[in-house]
Amino acid sequence: MKIPYIINKNTVVVYTPSKNSLQLVGENIRKLVAENFEWDKDHCPSLKEYCVNAIGKNFENKPILDELPCSDRVHLLDILPIKLPLELMIPLIDDEYYWKRRYHETYGLIKRHLPENWTYKSVYIERHVQQLIEEAQPQYNDEETFDEILDLCSPYVTCLYIEQMQAWKPPLTMEKEDIPEEYPIDHINFWPILRRLPEVEEFHLIYGMNKVGEDFSWRMFKVSVSDCQKLGKALLELKNLKIVRIHRSSLEFKHCQALMQGLIKHKFIEELDLSNCDVGDAGALCIAQYLMDGCSLKTLILANNQIGQIGSEGLGFAILNDNCDTLYDLNLRMNPLGTPGAMGIMRALVRCSKIRNLSFASCIFDEDTPLKVCQMLKLNASLKVLDISSNWFGESGGRELLDALTINMTVESLDLRETDITPEQLEKITEYLDRNKNIEDDGKV
Repeated sequence: MKIPYIINKNTVVVYTPSKNSLQLVGENIRKLVAENFEWDKDHCPSLKEYCVNAIGKNFENKPILDELPCSDRVHLLDILPIKLPLELMIPLIDDEYYWKRRYHETYGLIKRHLPENWTYKSVYIERHVQQLIEEAQPQYNDEETFDEILDLCSPYVTCLYIEQMQAWKPPLTMEKEDIPEEYPIDHINFWPILRRLPEVEEFHLIYGMNKVGEDFSWRMFKVSVSDCQKLGKALLELKNLKIVRIHRSSLEFKHCQALMQGLIKHKFIEELDLSNCDVGDAGALCIAQYLMDGCSLKTLILANNQIGQIGSEGLGFAILNDNCDTLYDLNLRMNPLGTPGAMGIMRALVRCSKIRNLSFASCIFDEDTPLKVCQMLKLNASLKVLDISSNWFGESGGRELLDALTINMTVESLDLRETDITPEQLEKITEYLDRNKNIEDDGKV
């Protein structure tokens, strides 16, 4: 390894001499060219290099690593094949350079959020487990064959991202007359999988399939109530679970009800994201019951779920409940709330000081909704961040907001994009928000 992998590649590029600098006087007579990392490219390899290369080629049959001197070990990690079985490599190799090379050559760039103290080894293993689950076939009960590899991977898996689930297809061994006219919509059972991964803290799931091409069918995106019942039971096995995200899935009231029956027994979840589903008012009431049962939820995201007046009133009632004392972030964007739905939440905000972040973006406000929002701001003393973008306020609504912010001393961020207030009003509102931030900073000092 000529260039240590801890040096950023961009740094090497920056310090590479330009063509003009190489033509300077004296460059052609230099004996030591420190920036030339290919100085031995045409040299005959040493016997030691031949030995290390031979060890690399036969590593699967005879793994030799710790017995090698440090420099030879680094060279070996540079040339080890990336297709070696994980059963061999996970217990043996912790070197980050090998796992970085293996990840990028197998999966390309990392495209997801990374937690603190992440390593390439853990990210690669999490991606491998994700691939196992995403390719598991429900008709063969593949999830029951993962025990050995999951036990090996479990200490390194804290975040589990599942971006697709395979739909049921007739097994190759099934007789033609035995193939049902309508295929089952059940997916794999998560219980045999999650019980082997006790360290998982984040669970992300999308029911559906990617890159189906000409085989597209709406059946591929359906979810059964049994799926949600099994998932709710499986999540109880994750004692360290903090974040649950099930989004962009066909979850309706019955699915939400089945899921909540399992989650209601899990008291340590801090974030629940069911955005871009279809739980509706009835599903929102199920979630409200979950909030009132003494959970530890801090963030609730229900964006784009067809929630209206009844669902929002249920959520507002739950917020007022004494058992719902940890929730501070509520996202209801892209729900058809109108004035009645928004009032269901704002009545609770006037009576309690729990919610600090609230999103009403694109909630189809009625003509009188801006006035109600401004009246709430005059009486609320807890909101720090409010998103009311993509709702019509107009010049009259802007005047009401200015009037409310002369009284409200707590709101520090107000998203007013696409509300049709005037630039002059927006400038004045920004001044009030800066005033509130300064009050907060002075209080900390």
